[in-house]
Amino acid sequence: MTYSSAAIDNLYPALAECFVIIICGYFAGRINLISETESKGINTFVGTFSLPSLIFMSLARLDLSSVDWMFLVSIFIAKSIVFFSVIIITVLVGRPINLGRSGIFAIFCTQSNDFAIGYPIVAALYKDSHPEYASYLYLVAPINLAILNPVAYVLLEINKQRTDNEPLLSLSDSTNVRPKKRCTLVVSIMKSIFTNPIVAMTILGILGNLIFKHNVPLFIAQILDALGSAFSASALFLLGLRMVGKVHKLRGPTLVVPGILIIVKLLVLPLVIREVVSLLHVGTNTSETVDWSTYGFLYGTIPSAPTVFVFASQYNVDIDLIATAMVICTFVSAPLMFISAKMITLTNTNPVDYIAKLNAFTFDVSIAGLIACIWIITVFCITKRINRVPHRITTCLVSSQFLSCLGAILWNTLNEKDGWFAYFQFALFTTGVYSARIWTSFLAITLLLLQCRSLCYVLKLQPLFVIVGWGLPITLSALFLLLDKENSVAYDKRNPNFIYGAGQAVVAVLLLTSCFIITVGCLILHQRYSRHHSRYLDLAEDVSSTFNTSVCSEEVDNTASSSLQSDSCRSCDGKSRVCGLPTIKEGCCEENTDGPVIDIEDLLTGSPPIASGSSLCPTHYNCQGPQREQCRDLIEQYHQQINNDVELIEEEPDSHDPQIFKHIILLILILCSMFVGLALSIWTLVMDKMSGVYVELAFLDSALNFGQSIIVFAIFGTNTKEIALPLLDLWRKLWYGANKLNLPSWHELSSETKSICDQFTTHHLEKCKEQIAKDKRWRIKVYKNVFSGRKFADWLIEVGLARDRTEAVNYARHLIEGRVLKHINGVYHFHDRNLLYKFRVISSTT
Repeated sequence: MTYSSAAIDNLYPALAECFVIIICGYFAGRINLISETESKGINTFVGTFSLPSLIFMSLARLDLSSVDWMFLVSIFIAKSIVFFSVIIITVLVGRPINLGRSGIFAIFCTQSNDFAIGYPIVAALYKDSHPEYASYLYLVAPINLAILNPVAYVLLEINKQRTDNEPLLSLSDSTNVRPKKRCTLVVSIMKSIFTNPIVAMTILGILGNLIFKHNVPLFIAQILDALGSAFSASALFLLGLRMVGKVHKLRGPTLVVPGILIIVKLLVLPLVIREVVSLLHVGTNTSETVDWSTYGFLYGTIPSAPTVFVFASQYNVDIDLIATAMVICTFVSAPLMFISAKMITLTNTNPVDYIAKLNAFTFDVSIAGLIACIWIITVFCITKRINRVPHRITTCLVSSQFLSCLGAILWNTLNEKDGWFAYFQFALFTTGVYSARIWTSFLAITLLLLQCRSLCYVLKLQPLFVIVGWGLPITLSALFLLLDKENSVAYDKRNPNFIYGAGQAVVAVLLLTSCFIITVGCLILHQRYSRHHSRYLDLAEDVSSTFNTSVCSEEVDNTASSSLQSDSCRSCDGKSRVCGLPTIKEGCCEENTDGPVIDIEDLLTGSPPIASGSSLCPTHYNCQGPQREQCRDLIEQYHQQINNDVELIEEEPDSHDPQIFKHIILLILILCSMFVGLALSIWTLVMDKMSGVYVELAFLDSALNFGQSIIVFAIFGTNTKEIALPLLDLWRKLWYGANKLNLPSWHELSSETKSICDQFTTHHLEKCKEQIAKDKRWRIKVYKNVFSGRKFADWLIEVGLARDRTEAVNYARHLIEGRVLKHINGVYHFHDRNLLYKFRVISSTT
C-alpha cells in the first residue's frame, strides 16, 4: 500500500467519525432528546474536565529530546503572524471594537484539530519515510495552548468584564475613582485567566513534563486518560447540538465572516507556514527543507479544532457563527487535504509532465473564464450598469480577465515558440494578468472614495485609473520583450507566468504585494467609514417614516427658472425640499452644508447618496468656486451618459444600486487569488527543487487567476430578475419597432378580466388611491399619485384581494390589460418590483 492510498484509507474514517458524531448531536437536539439545559451540562464537562485532562496528558508525556526545534520555531512564527494579523484586522474593521471577537477569530484561524483528524493522516503518510512527524503534533499543540491562546483569553476576559460590568467602565465616573476600578478590572482579568481550567492545565502539563520526566504516574495517567478520551466525541456531539436552529440565521452577508475565517485557516495559514519553513531552511539540507515545508503545508490544511467552539461557548462570543464556520471548515478541508496528501507523495517531478498538464488545465479554465467574461459584459450592457460607478471599474476588471484568458488560450493552442506572434501571445497574456491585479486595487479604491468622498471625486480620478490600469501592464510586457529575451526558459519547461524566470517572478511579487496591500487597506478603511455611511440610511428611514411622501406639502415650482435648475445641485428655493430638512441654497453650492444633500429618491429607497450617482464633493474638502463648477459639470455629464436610452426605466431603483456588498465579496475572493499568486511567485524565486505541493499550488493559482471571471459571473451574472426587463425591452423594440406595451382592446378581454376591472373600480379604486398613491419627484420631474408595483402587491394582499404575491401579480395584470392601471410611461406590464404605476380609468367603449 502506498502512502497516498494509506492516507486516503485513514482520512475517510477520520472525517466520517467527525461528521457522524456532529449529525448525531444535531438530530438529538432537533428532536428534543437533549434539552438546552442538558447541553449546558455537556459543555461544562467538556470545558472543565475532559479538555484540560487531555491537554495535561499531551504535554506531560512529550519526549523533548531529538526534536528539530527550528521547525517548531517556524510553526510558532507562522502562527503568530496569522494570529496577530487576524486580531489587528478584526479590531480595525469592527465597530464598535469587540476584543472578544478578535480573540476567538484568532484562535479559529490558528488552532487545528491535531488529534482527531490530523494524527491519522500524518501517521499514514509518513509512517515509513518520517515516522517521527506524527509525534510533532503533540509538540505543535502547546504553541496555541500555552503561548498564543492565553493572549486571546486576555482579550476574551476583557470583553467579558466590559460586558458584565458596564457601569464599571462608564465614562461618567470621576477621574479619581477610575484608576481604582481599572486596577480591579486588571486583577479580575488575571484571576479569571489563571483559574481557567484550560490555562491552568497547560501550565501544569509543562511543569509535569519536567517533574515526571515525561513519564506520568500510572494512577494519575489512568484518571486523566479516561477523562481526556471523552473529549473528541463530546465536543463534536456538543457542536451538533448547538447547530440546532442556528444555521438558518447565517445567510447572505452573515456568511461573509465565516467564509473569510475559513479562507484564512485553510489557505493563508498553510502558505504562511510553508514560506516560513522554507525561508528559515529547516533541516540539514535542501531535501529535508522541502520535506519539512510540505509537512507544514499539510499541517496547515487541518481544519479548526472543536475547542474553538468550546471557548466561544464559555465566553458567549459569536457562538452561532463559530459553530457554522467549524462545520463548513471541516467539510471544505476534506478535498484540500486529499489533494495535499496525494501531492506530497510526488517527488522528483518531471517539469515537462507538470507543464503539459498545467497548460491543459489552464486552457480548460480559460475557456470557461472567457465565456463568463462575455456573459458579464453582456449583462452589464443590457442592464445599463456598464456606464455606472463602480460597475465601470468592474467592467475594466472583467476586460482584463478576458485578455488574460484569451492570451492563455492562444498560448496553449498555437504553440508559437518564436516570432512576433509569440511575442504578441505573451504580451496579451501578461497585460491581462497584470491589469487584472491593478484594476482590483482600483475597484477597492473606488469603493472607499465613494464611501468617504464623493462620486465626482471618483470621476476625476477615472482618467488616471485608465492610464495606470492599462499603461503600466503594457509597459511591463514591452520591457520583458525588449530587455530580457535571452533569459527566457526552454519552451517545454516553462510556466507562462514565469517565462522570463526570476525577473518576471520579481515583478509579479512587487505588483501582487502592492495591489494586495492597497486592496486590504481600502477594505479596512471602507468598513471604518461604514458608520458614516449608515448615518444617511438612518436619516432616510426617519424622513420616510415620518412624512411618507417624496414632496413637501408645498407645491413644486414649475416655472421656467425652477426647471432650469441642475439635477446635481438640488433645487433649494424651499419648494422642492423634503419637509423638515433645512433649506440648502443651490443644492450644495454655498455654505451651511452640514452633510451631503440627499435626493428625494435616496431618502425613500434607503440608498446612500452614491446610489443616485449625483453626489458632489463636500465643501470641507476645499472643492469650491471654479472647482465646484467643474464638479457640477462632471456630474451633469455623468447623468447624461448613464441616462442615455434609459429614460423608460429610470424609475427602477434596482438599476441604480451600486451593489457595494457584492463588490466587497468580489474583492475578498480576488484577494485569495492574489495571495496564492504571491506565494507561488516567492516560491519560484527561492525554489531549488520542485515538490508536489508546488505543483498543487501552481494548479490552484491557475484556477483562481484565470477563473476570476467565473467568480464575477457567480456574483453579478446570475440575477435573472435584473436581466429579464431589459431583454423584454429589446424584444419589443425588435418585434414592434418601439418599446411600448401593446395591450388588447376592451372587446378582446376575457370576462374574468372585465369583471375584476369593474369590481376594482367600483369598490376599491378610491380607497387604494387614498392609501398608497403619493407624489414622487425623480430628477427634476414630479410624478403625481404614483406607487410602486411592490407596494400595490402589498396592498392587495393586505385587503384580501390576493392570498399571496403570485395572485397579487395576476390580479394587477388584469387591471393593466383593462387599462385601470398603467406603468407611468406605458412601457411595462405589472411586475412586483419598484417600477412606478398609476391609475387611469378609461371608459369601456374606448
